[in-house]
Amino acid sequence: MAVRIVTDSTSDIPPSIAHGLGISVVPLSVIFGDEAFREGIDITHDLFYEKLVRSRALPTTSAPSVGDFLSVYRPLLKEADEIVSIHISSKLSATYSNACQAARQLSDEGARIEVLDSQSVSFGLTFLAAAAARAAADGAGIDAIRELVEGMVPRVRIIVVLDTLEYLRRGGRIGRARAYLGAVLRVKPLLSIRDGEVHPEERIRTKSHALDRIFQIVTSYRVKEAAIGYSTNAQEAEDLKRRLEGALNGVTVHVQRLGPVIGVHAGPGVIGVGVLEEEQ
Repeated sequence: MAVRIVTDSTSDIPPSIAHGLGISVVPLSVIFGDEAFREGIDITHDLFYEKLVRSRALPTTSAPSVGDFLSVYRPLLKEADEIVSIHISSKLSATYSNACQAARQLSDEGARIEVLDSQSVSFGLTFLAAAAARAAADGAGIDAIRELVEGMVPRVRIIVVLDTLEYLRRGGRIGRARAYLGAVLRVKPLLSIRDGEVHPEERIRTKSHALDRIFQIVTSYRVKEAAIGYSTNAQEAEDLKRRLEGALNGVTVHVQRLGPVIGVHAGPGVIGVGVLEEEQ
């Protein structure tokens, strides 16, 4: 029996792709007051962003519990020998830690589950989970899949522009970017994900200039795969997709919507690009 692949909803992997590749997705939750919504199940993206803009209090997020992971792992182990579970950076969420606890519990029962820290999120996590699923479909074993994913992690690049750092600040996920607060909230901050954390890169005065800068950065890489993520402006994403595909020599640039959990911390108006670089 083949190895099965599990990821979480912060991958923002489109359901059609997850289904086609046989990837199981464990949802995180967003919480407005006393209402909890499982990402991708209980609330649509449009409804979430409408509620986010209207809400006076910032919603919170919740990682899947150990029990949530067990409820996904146990059925999979009836149809597969082993599982590779790939998750959002351990520096950004308790998701990875809870997955490890569930895996250890099942290892005591004889199961083998490799839990991997993507050191990334969203499209970066999608790159890894999709590659793992394709390898599993081709018959790769759990050790080969782990090696593949771990070799890809350093080649993932994520660069995003936010309308404001306010949501990251209020949500406590700003990491080393704290120094950018204050007056910087009035500009368009360009951020990256490096070593599993949010890092400030540049301060840019306008959104159009920020998108030009993202284009420059992305086209400086040796791009193998690329994806654009956006929260509320689909046209902006499509325009950037056309620009990048025209410059990347045959690389297809995928577009995916950033989900509620990322939206809580990034806010509306965010757009970013994820790149998987070619091997050296």
